[in-house]
Amino acid sequence: MNIILKILHKPTLVFKQLDDFYEEDLDTNSNLIALIVGCLVGLHSCYAEFDNLKELASGFGLILVCILSVLLSAGVIVLIYNYILTYIFYLIGKALGSKGVVADTRTAIVYSLIPMTLSLVFLFIQGSLPESLTASKAIFWLTNGISLVIWLWSMTILVIGLKILNKYGVIKAIINILPLPIIGLIIILIRYM
Repeated sequence: MNIILKILHKPTLVFKQLDDFYEEDLDTNSNLIALIVGCLVGLHSCYAEFDNLKELASGFGLILVCILSVLLSAGVIVLIYNYILTYIFYLIGKALGSKGVVADTRTAIVYSLIPMTLSLVFLFIQGSLPESLTASKAIFWLTNGISLVIWLWSMTILVIGLKILNKYGVIKAIINILPLPIIGLIIILIRYM
């Protein structure tokens, strides 16, 4: 738990400590963190879509739908971050001269998700505010600003992790994560088309 909290303010120190861990320990920690983040994302989805879920089921069925939603979300997060993105970044890293193994790349990716859990807490708080307050432009820009800061914080942690665990420079680490902004831009373009 100490390492998880320390990654928020001392990522260089944490990744230097993690660089000494065995590959099996890195994989175990990464799977656990991705699973917890996935469960939190699932809980947020249930909370945000609770009114719609009540139309699908009620009573025990509603509880079952929420549990299945959380488990499905956890599974998808683990699949995307621990496998798909890991292997994309690993292959790009190898092309850039990385000395790391798959577990190193997976660790950097998953630990960079930790600040995003803070954004989920922020979204829970925002969701509990009255609609009249959340409809204002100030709240809209505040929300987007906080989301951007958290995203940049996560990307900084990812770059630091890739740099330390893969044993190459900052420029190569930044080039290594370029698929993320490209995927993000594609999603934004699809959303607004």
